[in-house]
Amino acid sequence: MRVGLARVSTSKRAQDVSIEGQVQQLEQAGCDRVLAERASAYQKGKRRPAWEELWSLVAAGVVSEVLVIDQSRLSRSGDDMAFLAACAQQGVKVQALTGGEIEVESYSGFVTAGVLSVMNQASSRLVGAKVRDGLARRRAAGYLATGRLPFGYCSQDGRAAPDPTTWTLARARFDGLLAAGMNINQWIRDSSADVSHTGIRRWLDHPMLRGFAHGQWGAVPALISWQEWEQATRLRQSRASAVGRTAGRLRLFTGLVSCSGCGRSCHRQMDGQVPRLKCKVPACGHYGRSIQEAVVRAQVLDVLRSRAEVLAELAGSRQHQEPPEAIELRAQLQQLEALDRSGVAGLAAALADLRQRLSALQQVASGPRYDGLADLFATPGTLELATDEELRAVVVEFVAAIQFLGNPRQVEITLR
Repeated sequence: MRVGLARVSTSKRAQDVSIEGQVQQLEQAGCDRVLAERASAYQKGKRRPAWEELWSLVAAGVVSEVLVIDQSRLSRSGDDMAFLAACAQQGVKVQALTGGEIEVESYSGFVTAGVLSVMNQASSRLVGAKVRDGLARRRAAGYLATGRLPFGYCSQDGRAAPDPTTWTLARARFDGLLAAGMNINQWIRDSSADVSHTGIRRWLDHPMLRGFAHGQWGAVPALISWQEWEQATRLRQSRASAVGRTAGRLRLFTGLVSCSGCGRSCHRQMDGQVPRLKCKVPACGHYGRSIQEAVVRAQVLDVLRSRAEVLAELAGSRQHQEPPEAIELRAQLQQLEALDRSGVAGLAAALADLRQRLSALQQVASGPRYDGLADLFATPGTLELATDEELRAVVVEFVAAIQFLGNPRQVEITLR
């Protein structure tokens, strides 16, 4: 089988023509199959699915020839030499459409391939150095070293600042997502927002929302606190583990109960009218075993109720804990105030700026309130009457892990 590899370094639309052109050339060259990917070949440790699949096909002995546009499409981090050696060992021919055969068995071939490999690495390093130097120069000059700012922020005299027209809307967007349990698709449907699922995910991950700009934390007012971001991250992770399950309704324990034998999430399965959580990994020792969802729910409620006062105390301590950027700003402010008291002149503007930034951080809500949590948990029937959606928010917030031990009557629950 003749396999082609097409690659571009980024997922930008400007690269569409390039990768489509590579695929077309490789198909015209007689490839039975073309693997295409959008990924950097220079960053070590970054996953490249098409590259990994090509290695697997060569190792399996099903490939007779590998075709690429040029050697740089294979890799720019040096592992192309190892790949070429593996191909030589398997008797696989590697062909570059713009340079002829690439081989490492002969002395001249090894030298040529090695020189090209080093040149490709050096070229990527040079580009990276130029980019980093440009960003450093912009930061040193006090300007934003970034592209488009996230929703809620704007550029004022080259520096990031809250956008007066969208700041409130941005905060409402985050509150809405949090209220929806970080169900992004549901929030988009309910709010009729003109934004994509990917756009919302990138917006949530932008560090500027937590106050990072100009190369440092606290350089811009934070839209959300660290506590809120951690809560949102936990909700998103719990949803991510449920990918591939039945679409639509998110159940109470979807993605939250894992098997102690294999570590995989247990599947929800109906046994008549009784929902059960079951291990479906054939290689696992607990394969086929299950536990009733009602049994897990009852045990989780018992644990939450028994630790209600401790959980409420921990939630309260996190509620009032300052984010790292506020602590750093406060330390800077104290140093400047000490200098100002000692008679150092010209500090008024810097003091005013630090106080304004610290005040902006303190104005941001610091996460969900848990006042009266112990009383709520202790009230008979309160948790039992809660809906799956209401109880799931509590479980995600306070329960770190629920493990199915293969026992139909017991699970192991670990609190945060």
